[in-house]
Amino acid sequence: MKRLHRIQDKERTPFSPFPLIKLLSISAIFCFLIFSSGCTDAETSDNEAGLDGVENVNNSGSGMELVEVTNLSQINESLKKGPVVLKLGSKGCIPCAEQEEVFLELLPLYQDSASFMLIDIKQYPEFAEEFGVRVIPDTCIITDIENEKYMYMRPDGSKNQEREAARFLGVTDKETLSETLEKAIESRKIEG
Repeated sequence: MKRLHRIQDKERTPFSPFPLIKLLSISAIFCFLIFSSGCTDAETSDNEAGLDGVENVNNSGSGMELVEVTNLSQINESLKKGPVVLKLGSKGCIPCAEQEEVFLELLPLYQDSASFMLIDIKQYPEFAEEFGVRVIPDTCIITDIENEKYMYMRPDGSKNQEREAARFLGVTDKETLSETLEKAIESRKIEG
């Protein structure tokens, strides 16, 4: 009988919840990555038509519009008027749509001093590479061009040619964008 108990004790392993917790954690992370990847994928598109055109996103007829960029010359032309608030994203991305709503709130306040522009990186993947986009929405404020490179306004009010240091990832609130845009407008007044 003692031998039977020893065999049963050796064969019996105590139940530990750690492998189950580990499996559930890995599954949760995997699911999160799968479901959030819709806003990080910059798949290619064969649509090259209309690269020189401008598409107005909100056709309100009021002259206050978000401009969909199809060519970098649009940004360059808009910089003559003032800073450009640029959102890189895609039409199927829910956070990108939320960021556009923030743009629409700011648009009437800055219609005479700044431009609000959008780039759909799924439709124009070359811009994702040009601007180094990894996660969307990816927003930045371009103040001007120096030495054939864009100058970006950082939230602290400094300008930088490195967009990495001046970008806003995810949905950025109205106040943060407004404060940074005010600094960009002020810096242009000082320089010009």
